Parts: sequence; structure tokens; C-alpha cells
Amino acid sequence: MTQGARASFVVRVVQKRRGQINGVIERVATGGKEAFTDMDAIGRIILKMLGHDDTRRRPGARAEPVPEKPRPGKPSKR
Repeated sequence: MTQGARASFVVRVVQKRRGQINGVIERVATGGKEAFTDMDAIGRIILKMLGHDDTRRRPGARAEPVPEKPRPGKPSKR
């Protein structure tokens, strides 16, 4: 991944009755997933996934980031 490029992740977290945490992190562009069992692991896993940019993109994924759409009340960057 080049410096300044964007990456999107989906983080799914489950807290069990005894307070135990587990979940999965998915990199949106590639579909790559990795499980975790504690909250401290989330940042480490995302950094690791950013370092492994050689994963194939899943079919239909965009190569370039989508430009941000203007929102009502938010000035445009142009």
C-alpha cells in the first residue's frame, strides 16, 4: 500500500457473557479476513494487513479510492 492511500476494513466484534471478546477483521478491497480474540489485537492485525498488499483484489473491487461525495452543509474541497 502506498503512503497516503486509503484502505477500508470491516470489524465484527462479539462479546460473550463472561466478557470475552472475539471477532474478525475483513479488508474490503481484497476480502482477506483474520480472526482476533482480544481488543488489543485489532490495531496489530490492521497494520499487518496493510503490509500485505500483494493479495488479489476480489472481483468487482475498485482499484482507485472513490472520491468523497459532497454532503449538505459541508463545503466542497474544490
